[in-house]
Amino acid sequence: MARLGIAMTATDVAAWIGALTGTFVLLWDIFKWVHSGARIKVSAAPNMTGYGSAAQLLGNKTCVAVEASNVGQSKTTITHLVGFHYKTWWHRLFRRKPLTTFLVPDPRPGTLPHVLDTGERWLGMIEQNDELARMSRAGYLYVGIYHSTSRRPALQRVVIHSASEA
Repeated sequence: MARLGIAMTATDVAAWIGALTGTFVLLWDIFKWVHSGARIKVSAAPNMTGYGSAAQLLGNKTCVAVEASNVGQSKTTITHLVGFHYKTWWHRLFRRKPLTTFLVPDPRPGTLPHVLDTGERWLGMIEQNDELARMSRAGYLYVGIYHSTSRRPALQRVVIHSASEA
């Protein structure tokens, strides 16, 4: 380094190593803090019908099954099962007002509120009707859950194909 006109002593090298290590540890702690707590993954399966005793439970209706899994590090409470219908994908991305918003007060077999511990899953159902299928084809339909550790819902897009498309 003497050719570049920079003379570094062992103390200077140790100071640089300490500064870089400290910066890395700070960034790592920020990353861990952002990703701590409950993290909910939602999946949705349309066109679900009951089989056997489940057919009686569902009343021979077609449903959208919504499953929420807690893949985070702390438990949370599921408070609402909801749906949103957006005109375009851009409206959802830029948080524009949805065309339709709905709440499912009785998502049987799931009950609300429900405490969801780490690694647990919850299952709820939304009755699938012609209006829900229309929203899926004429825009972007999302279903999801609100939970106690986030202001925003955890959402999943639902595409309902008609019987002739399946």
